[in-house]
Amino acid sequence: MRISIMIFSALLLLFSAKSDAHAWLKLRIATTEYAPYTSTSMEHNGYINHIISKAFLETGVIVEFTSLPWDEALEATLNGEYDALSYGNYIRSREKEFWHSEPISVENLVFYINESSGITDWGSLDDLKQYKMGITNGYLYNDELASYIKSAPNVVSGESDKANFDALIDGDIDIFPIDELTGWYILQREFSDAETDNLTALKPYISTVTTHLLVPKGKINDKLVLSLFNEGLQRLQLQGEMERFKRLLREGYYQHPEKPVNYDRR
Repeated sequence: MRISIMIFSALLLLFSAKSDAHAWLKLRIATTEYAPYTSTSMEHNGYINHIISKAFLETGVIVEFTSLPWDEALEATLNGEYDALSYGNYIRSREKEFWHSEPISVENLVFYINESSGITDWGSLDDLKQYKMGITNGYLYNDELASYIKSAPNVVSGESDKANFDALIDGDIDIFPIDELTGWYILQREFSDAETDNLTALKPYISTVTTHLLVPKGKINDKLVLSLFNEGLQRLQLQGEMERFKRLLREGYYQHPEKPVNYDRR
């Protein structure tokens, strides 16, 4: 049964306790393996998922994450199997199907290159048309890059970010867009210094993007789910908790202890 938004404020007053025992609603959220932001192998399912679960708990809601490949998570959420998807960059074209929550974080999108490609800088995406660009299946990076990918002559898809880094190291592609921190994390976790010696992040950044919980439009309680999360996120911000989460990320709290990543070397 649809719960009216009109009783939203009253529910928050009654169920604001921060423990699972006092939860009045449980939500199912699809997520993906995109460390260090989202990953089942990390503490609290990763940095972003930690924030999401805590924000919902502020409003008396508990969440259950299910990790899926991106394309499957997207489709299953749109089909109503999940209440929301964690997470996505803000993309205008996605507004047809999803509500974007208030921003969770702000991240830098960058190009990684193999220095042997000869690329030294860039001013517009047109400057890169002669180079082979690798992208990861199903990803929408930002509005400008999504538009470029549709018409660019030298774009190839890889099954994963790691597969694209493999291709970049082998010289099969020249350039690869990825979130700066995720790129750094994968390179330190999955490759040796010798393998990555010729890889570098190209300046300037592609863009600075905001990240969001994605709530499918037209589903039962979609606006309630969005409102609950936004309210909880605002509470975390007012309490100074968002800075604490950032500090935990920098200190390596979320990552697997067997092969820690030094984020300060970025």
